[in-house]
Amino acid sequence: MLKENLKDEIRVLESMIQAFRGLEGAVLNRQTDMIAKYAISVEELSLEISTIELQRQDILKNLGYANIKEYIEQNRCSNENVSAEDTAQIAYLAAEIVEKLNELTIVMDGIKQVIEFENHYFEFLNHLVRGTNPASNYSFGQNKQAISSYTTNYDNPVYDRLK
Repeated sequence: MLKENLKDEIRVLESMIQAFRGLEGAVLNRQTDMIAKYAISVEELSLEISTIELQRQDILKNLGYANIKEYIEQNRCSNENVSAEDTAQIAYLAAEIVEKLNELTIVMDGIKQVIEFENHYFEFLNHLVRGTNPASNYSFGQNKQAISSYTTNYDNPVYDRLK
């Protein structure tokens, strides 16, 4: 029962990784309909993972364990109720879940970087074309002469000067 639960979580995590990869592709290709589709898929898979984890907690509670780590530690010395082979399989599946979570984190970080890049690029283009004054990262009390020349550059947009 516990093995099937862990296998189900691995299956859902693999599906979630694929959904996030699809989401990344949709963001890069600016396919708004696909972005919505993948976002809904990720949300559904997240709910499924929550359900699986709740089921696992119930299974472990019924077996008398607080978590997988406790189950593995107490059964690795070949307990009468659980074979050493079952404990090894449970440990392997738990390690595979950690591996899938790490892969999911990497994919999610990639999406985050793509979105941040697009936001910064859009902001850059907006400043270049429209000449809007960007928010500065320094205080205006320092070097007022440089700040005034910096802001005056944005008073006359580059695009307007090229017309």
